[in-house]
Amino acid sequence: MAEEIWHHGIKGMKWGVRHTPEQLGHKTGSKSAKSDDSHEDYKKAHDSKSVKKMSDAELRSRLNRLNMEKQYSQMNPSRVERGRKILTSSLKVAGTVAAASTTAITLKNNWGTISGWFGKS
Repeated sequence: MAEEIWHHGIKGMKWGVRHTPEQLGHKTGSKSAKSDDSHEDYKKAHDSKSVKKMSDAELRSRLNRLNMEKQYSQMNPSRVERGRKILTSSLKVAGTVAAASTTAITLKNNWGTISGWFGKS
């Protein structure tokens, strides 16, 4: 018996066709190419300058900015928190409905036995 290798390829595959990342739907460009719309104070507070190399005024300014950002985030709950609250209340309602419907189905399916317990005497 002769040894043969069969290769049928992939249906619809075109030999030698190459696509650019844009044609494939991949995002292109580096992160550094994006425009930075951050405020100057935000940039100063989040730079990578060593604390040991900062003056007292720079450190105070940076701490003040970071504390204000923290307070702001605590005052304005994120969309995730709102979504979590909505999901929690929805799941509570769904649990109650599921329990009630399961009880009703069980009573319906076993009505003959249950009515026999309290049946005619």
